[in-house]
Amino acid sequence: MASNSKISLVGLGNMGTALGHALLDGQKQLTIWNRTASRPSVTSLVDAGAVFEPDLSWTISNSPVTIICVLDYPTIRQILDPIVNSHALKSKTIINLTNGTPREAREMKEWMYAQGVTQYFDGGIMATPDMVATPASSIFISGENEQRLSSVTNIIEIWGRAQYVGQDPGAAALNDLALLAGMYGMFAGAITAMALLQKQKGGSGGYSRVESQVTGMLNPWLQALVPYHAQMAKSIDTGIFESLGNPIQMQSIGMQNILKACDEEGVDAGSLRYFAGLMEKVVAERGGDGGIAEVATLLLT
Repeated sequence: MASNSKISLVGLGNMGTALGHALLDGQKQLTIWNRTASRPSVTSLVDAGAVFEPDLSWTISNSPVTIICVLDYPTIRQILDPIVNSHALKSKTIINLTNGTPREAREMKEWMYAQGVTQYFDGGIMATPDMVATPASSIFISGENEQRLSSVTNIIEIWGRAQYVGQDPGAAALNDLALLAGMYGMFAGAITAMALLQKQKGGSGGYSRVESQVTGMLNPWLQALVPYHAQMAKSIDTGIFESLGNPIQMQSIGMQNILKACDEEGVDAGSLRYFAGLMEKVVAERGGDGGIAEVATLLLT
Protein backbone atom coordinates (compact mmCIF):
# COMPACT_ATOMS: atom_id res chain seq x y z
CA MET A 1 0.00 0.00 0.00
CA ALA A 2 1.39 3.38 -1.03
CA SER A 3 2.38 5.89 1.62
CA ASN A 4 0.36 9.07 1.38
CA SER A 5 2.54 11.55 3.23
CA LYS A 6 4.82 12.41 0.29
CA ILE A 7 3.29 13.24 -3.07
CA SER A 8 4.68 14.52 -6.35
CA LEU A 9 2.63 16.68 -8.71
CA VAL A 10 3.42 17.02 -12.42
CA GLY A 11 1.68 19.85 -14.26
CA LEU A 12 0.80 23.25 -12.83
CA GLY A 13 -1.90 24.68 -15.03
CA ASN A 14 -4.97 26.12 -13.35
CA MET A 15 -6.30 22.73 -12.32
CA GLY A 16 -2.93 21.30 -11.28
CA THR A 17 -2.29 24.36 -9.15
CA ALA A 18 -5.66 23.98 -7.43
CA LEU A 19 -4.93 20.31 -6.75
CA GLY A 20 -1.54 21.25 -5.31
CA HIS A 21 -2.89 23.88 -2.94
CA ALA A 22 -5.53 21.43 -1.71
CA LEU A 23 -2.84 18.83 -1.00
CA LEU A 24 -0.80 21.36 0.95
CA ASP A 25 -3.88 22.37 2.90
CA GLY A 26 -4.27 18.66 3.64
CA GLN A 27 -0.80 18.62 5.21
CA LYS A 28 0.89 16.64 2.43
CA GLN A 29 4.60 16.96 1.62
CA LEU A 30 4.46 18.09 -1.98
CA THR A 31 7.16 18.06 -4.65
CA ILE A 32 6.15 19.84 -7.85
CA TRP A 33 7.38 19.95 -11.44
CA ASN A 34 6.36 22.08 -14.39
CA ARG A 35 7.96 22.60 -17.79
CA THR A 36 7.85 26.36 -17.25
CA ALA A 37 9.49 27.03 -13.91
CA SER A 38 8.75 30.75 -14.02
CA ARG A 39 4.97 30.39 -13.91
CA PRO A 40 3.27 32.28 -11.07
CA SER A 41 1.61 29.00 -10.09
CA VAL A 42 5.02 27.56 -9.23
CA THR A 43 5.79 30.51 -7.00
CA SER A 44 2.41 30.35 -5.28
CA LEU A 45 2.83 26.68 -4.43
CA VAL A 46 6.41 27.11 -3.23
CA ASP A 47 5.29 30.00 -1.04
CA ALA A 48 2.62 27.68 0.37
CA GLY A 49 5.18 25.01 1.26
CA ALA A 50 5.79 22.90 -1.84
CA VAL A 51 9.27 22.01 -3.10
CA PHE A 52 9.93 22.74 -6.76
CA GLU A 53 12.23 20.24 -8.46
CA PRO A 54 13.45 21.07 -11.99
CA ASP A 55 14.49 17.44 -12.62
CA LEU A 56 11.37 15.46 -13.53
CA SER A 57 12.91 12.06 -12.87
CA TRP A 58 13.90 13.16 -9.38
CA THR A 59 10.44 14.64 -8.79
CA ILE A 60 8.81 11.28 -9.50
CA SER A 61 11.48 9.29 -7.65
CA ASN A 62 11.01 11.42 -4.55
CA SER A 63 7.48 10.18 -3.80
CA PRO A 64 5.62 6.87 -3.90
CA VAL A 65 2.60 8.59 -5.47
CA THR A 66 2.70 10.96 -8.44
CA ILE A 67 -0.23 13.03 -9.66
CA ILE A 68 -0.21 13.96 -13.35
CA CYS A 69 -2.45 16.79 -14.57
CA VAL A 70 -1.35 18.22 -17.91
CA LEU A 71 -3.03 19.42 -21.10
CA ASP A 72 -3.57 16.07 -22.82
CA TYR A 73 -2.25 12.52 -23.14
CA PRO A 74 0.32 13.28 -25.86
CA THR A 75 1.83 15.81 -23.45
CA ILE A 76 2.28 13.05 -20.86
CA ARG A 77 4.39 11.06 -23.29
CA GLN A 78 6.31 14.15 -24.37
CA ILE A 79 7.44 14.84 -20.82
CA LEU A 80 7.92 11.24 -19.66
CA ASP A 81 9.57 9.64 -22.71
CA PRO A 82 12.91 11.42 -22.09
CA ILE A 83 13.17 10.00 -18.54
CA VAL A 84 12.17 6.40 -19.26
CA ASN A 85 15.75 5.15 -18.93
CA SER A 86 16.00 6.68 -15.46
CA HIS A 87 13.49 4.07 -14.21
CA ALA A 88 11.90 6.79 -12.09
CA LEU A 89 8.45 5.30 -12.67
CA LYS A 90 9.35 1.85 -11.39
CA SER A 91 7.24 0.69 -8.43
CA LYS A 92 5.30 3.96 -8.34
CA THR A 93 1.59 4.70 -8.02
CA ILE A 94 0.30 7.09 -10.67
CA ILE A 95 -2.94 9.05 -10.45
CA ASN A 96 -3.53 10.58 -13.87
CA LEU A 97 -6.09 13.39 -13.88
CA THR A 98 -5.42 14.55 -17.44
CA ASN A 99 -8.51 14.94 -19.61
CA GLY A 100 -8.65 12.46 -22.47
CA THR A 101 -10.57 9.60 -24.06
CA PRO A 102 -11.22 6.10 -22.69
CA ARG A 103 -8.87 4.58 -25.28
CA GLU A 104 -6.10 7.00 -24.33
CA ALA A 105 -6.52 6.03 -20.68
CA ARG A 106 -6.32 2.31 -21.46
CA GLU A 107 -3.26 2.76 -23.63
CA MET A 108 -1.60 4.93 -20.98
CA LYS A 109 -2.14 2.23 -18.37
CA GLU A 110 -0.36 -0.30 -20.60
CA TRP A 111 2.50 2.12 -21.23
CA MET A 112 2.83 2.92 -17.53
CA TYR A 113 2.91 -0.77 -16.64
CA ALA A 114 5.65 -1.28 -19.21
CA GLN A 115 7.70 1.33 -17.34
CA GLY A 116 7.33 -0.56 -14.05
CA VAL A 117 4.43 1.38 -12.51
CA THR A 118 2.67 -0.86 -9.98
CA GLN A 119 -0.63 1.02 -9.68
CA TYR A 120 -2.26 3.22 -12.31
CA PHE A 121 -5.48 5.12 -11.65
CA ASP A 122 -7.13 7.34 -14.22
CA GLY A 123 -9.46 10.10 -13.13
CA GLY A 124 -11.83 12.78 -14.30
CA ILE A 125 -12.36 15.91 -12.24
CA MET A 126 -15.96 17.09 -12.22
CA ALA A 127 -15.12 20.56 -10.97
CA THR A 128 -13.60 23.85 -12.04
CA PRO A 129 -10.33 24.82 -10.35
CA ASP A 130 -12.10 27.09 -7.87
CA MET A 131 -14.45 24.23 -6.90
CA VAL A 132 -11.63 21.83 -5.95
CA ALA A 133 -11.78 20.75 -2.29
CA THR A 134 -15.35 22.02 -1.89
CA PRO A 135 -18.54 19.96 -1.43
CA ALA A 136 -19.37 20.65 -5.09
CA SER A 137 -16.31 18.75 -6.35
CA SER A 138 -16.29 15.07 -7.32
CA ILE A 139 -13.66 12.87 -8.95
CA PHE A 140 -14.34 9.88 -11.18
CA ILE A 141 -11.63 7.25 -10.61
CA SER A 142 -11.05 3.99 -12.48
CA GLY A 143 -8.41 1.30 -12.79
CA GLU A 144 -6.98 -1.43 -10.56
CA ASN A 145 -9.63 -2.47 -8.02
CA GLU A 146 -11.39 -1.04 -4.99
CA GLN A 147 -8.96 -2.63 -2.55
CA ARG A 148 -6.02 -0.94 -4.26
CA LEU A 149 -7.97 2.27 -4.54
CA SER A 150 -8.17 2.38 -0.75
CA SER A 151 -4.43 3.12 -0.70
CA VAL A 152 -5.01 6.50 -2.34
CA THR A 153 -8.59 7.37 -1.42
CA ASN A 154 -7.50 9.79 1.29
CA ILE A 155 -5.52 11.71 -1.35
CA ILE A 156 -8.38 11.86 -3.84
CA GLU A 157 -10.94 12.85 -1.23
CA ILE A 158 -8.92 15.96 -0.40
CA TRP A 159 -10.05 17.26 -3.81
CA GLY A 160 -13.65 16.06 -3.72
CA ARG A 161 -15.95 13.08 -3.45
CA ALA A 162 -14.29 10.00 -4.97
CA GLN A 163 -16.51 7.93 -7.27
CA TYR A 164 -14.92 4.64 -8.31
CA VAL A 165 -16.45 3.57 -11.63
CA GLY A 166 -14.65 0.31 -12.38
CA GLN A 167 -11.46 -1.58 -13.11
CA ASP A 168 -11.40 -0.51 -16.76
CA PRO A 169 -8.92 2.41 -16.72
CA GLY A 170 -11.02 4.11 -19.40
CA ALA A 171 -14.19 4.17 -17.30
CA ALA A 172 -13.42 7.47 -15.56
CA ALA A 173 -12.76 9.22 -18.87
CA LEU A 174 -15.97 7.79 -20.31
CA ASN A 175 -18.06 9.02 -17.37
CA ASP A 176 -16.29 12.38 -17.36
CA LEU A 177 -16.85 12.96 -21.07
CA ALA A 178 -20.45 11.74 -20.89
CA LEU A 179 -21.26 14.39 -18.29
CA LEU A 180 -19.40 17.02 -20.28
CA ALA A 181 -21.33 16.00 -23.40
CA GLY A 182 -24.53 16.72 -21.50
CA MET A 183 -23.14 20.05 -20.38
CA TYR A 184 -22.08 21.16 -23.84
CA GLY A 185 -25.36 19.98 -25.33
CA MET A 186 -27.14 22.20 -22.83
CA PHE A 187 -24.84 25.10 -23.70
CA ALA A 188 -25.49 24.62 -27.43
CA GLY A 189 -29.24 24.76 -26.98
CA ALA A 190 -29.09 27.60 -24.46
CA ILE A 191 -26.84 29.77 -26.62
CA THR A 192 -29.14 29.21 -29.60
CA ALA A 193 -32.03 30.30 -27.38
CA MET A 194 -30.09 33.40 -26.34
CA ALA A 195 -29.39 34.26 -29.97
CA LEU A 196 -33.11 34.07 -30.68
CA LEU A 197 -33.83 36.25 -27.66
CA GLN A 198 -31.42 38.85 -29.01
CA LYS A 199 -33.74 39.18 -31.99
CA GLN A 200 -36.70 40.16 -29.83
CA LYS A 201 -37.23 43.88 -30.22
CA GLY A 202 -38.24 45.95 -27.23
CA GLY A 203 -41.07 48.45 -27.15
CA SER A 204 -38.69 51.38 -27.56
CA GLY A 205 -37.27 50.02 -30.79
CA GLY A 206 -34.20 48.52 -29.16
CA TYR A 207 -33.47 44.90 -28.39
CA SER A 208 -34.40 43.16 -25.15
CA ARG A 209 -31.77 42.35 -22.57
CA VAL A 210 -30.96 38.65 -22.77
CA GLU A 211 -29.83 38.25 -19.15
CA SER A 212 -33.19 39.12 -17.63
CA GLN A 213 -34.97 36.69 -19.94
CA VAL A 214 -32.50 33.91 -19.18
CA THR A 215 -32.68 34.32 -15.40
CA GLY A 216 -36.43 34.88 -15.40
CA MET A 217 -37.55 32.29 -17.96
CA LEU A 218 -34.91 30.04 -19.50
CA ASN A 219 -33.15 28.89 -16.33
CA PRO A 220 -36.36 27.99 -14.45
CA TRP A 221 -37.61 26.16 -17.54
CA LEU A 222 -34.45 24.09 -17.88
CA GLN A 223 -34.37 23.33 -14.15
CA ALA A 224 -37.95 22.07 -14.32
CA LEU A 225 -36.95 19.66 -17.10
CA VAL A 226 -33.98 18.09 -15.27
CA PRO A 227 -36.07 15.21 -13.78
CA TYR A 228 -37.03 14.26 -17.35
CA HIS A 229 -33.44 13.06 -17.86
CA ALA A 230 -34.03 10.21 -15.42
CA GLN A 231 -37.20 9.22 -17.25
CA MET A 232 -35.32 9.14 -20.56
CA ALA A 233 -32.52 7.10 -18.96
CA LYS A 234 -35.08 4.56 -17.71
CA SER A 235 -36.44 4.27 -21.25
CA ILE A 236 -32.94 3.63 -22.58
CA ASP A 237 -32.27 0.97 -19.91
CA THR A 238 -35.56 -0.86 -20.52
CA GLY A 239 -35.87 -0.29 -24.27
CA ILE A 240 -39.45 0.87 -23.73
CA PHE A 241 -39.78 4.37 -25.16
CA GLU A 242 -43.04 5.67 -23.75
CA SER A 243 -44.06 9.16 -24.76
CA LEU A 244 -45.13 10.21 -21.25
CA GLY A 245 -47.59 12.53 -22.91
CA ASN A 246 -45.01 14.03 -25.25
CA PRO A 247 -44.86 11.88 -28.41
CA ILE A 248 -41.80 12.33 -30.55
CA GLN A 249 -43.82 13.30 -33.63
CA MET A 250 -45.25 16.29 -31.77
CA GLN A 251 -41.79 17.22 -30.51
CA SER A 252 -40.31 16.83 -33.99
CA ILE A 253 -42.83 19.33 -35.36
CA GLY A 254 -41.91 21.70 -32.55
CA MET A 255 -38.23 21.32 -33.39
CA GLN A 256 -38.93 22.11 -37.05
CA ASN A 257 -40.68 25.30 -35.92
CA ILE A 258 -37.56 26.25 -33.95
CA LEU A 259 -35.37 25.73 -37.01
CA LYS A 260 -37.78 27.67 -39.22
CA ALA A 261 -37.90 30.55 -36.75
CA CYS A 262 -34.11 30.64 -36.58
CA ASP A 263 -33.92 30.82 -40.37
CA GLU A 264 -36.52 33.59 -40.48
CA GLU A 265 -34.90 35.63 -37.71
CA GLY A 266 -31.31 35.21 -38.86
CA VAL A 267 -30.00 32.76 -36.26
CA ASP A 268 -27.72 29.84 -37.12
CA ALA A 269 -29.39 26.75 -35.63
CA GLY A 270 -26.77 24.29 -36.82
CA SER A 271 -26.22 22.96 -33.30
CA LEU A 272 -29.86 21.78 -33.22
CA ARG A 273 -30.30 20.73 -36.84
CA TYR A 274 -28.60 17.33 -36.55
CA PHE A 275 -30.71 16.35 -33.55
CA ALA A 276 -33.83 17.46 -35.40
CA GLY A 277 -32.86 15.14 -38.25
CA LEU A 278 -32.57 12.21 -35.85
CA MET A 279 -36.03 12.94 -34.48
CA GLU A 280 -37.45 12.93 -38.01
CA LYS A 281 -35.71 9.63 -38.73
CA VAL A 282 -37.27 7.98 -35.68
CA VAL A 283 -40.71 9.20 -36.75
CA ALA A 284 -40.20 8.01 -40.33
CA GLU A 285 -38.82 4.58 -39.43
CA ARG A 286 -40.60 3.72 -36.18
CA GLY A 287 -43.65 5.93 -35.95
CA GLY A 288 -44.30 9.04 -33.94
CA ASP A 289 -45.99 7.72 -30.80
CA GLY A 290 -42.86 6.90 -28.77
CA GLY A 291 -40.70 9.12 -26.61
CA ILE A 292 -37.82 11.35 -27.60
CA ALA A 293 -35.32 9.05 -25.83
CA GLU A 294 -35.68 6.66 -28.78
CA VAL A 295 -33.25 8.95 -30.63
CA ALA A 296 -30.53 7.33 -28.48
CA THR A 297 -30.89 4.08 -30.42
CA LEU A 298 -29.63 5.85 -33.54
CA LEU A 299 -26.42 7.02 -31.87
CA LEU A 300 -24.82 3.63 -31.24
CA THR A 301 -22.48 2.51 -34.03
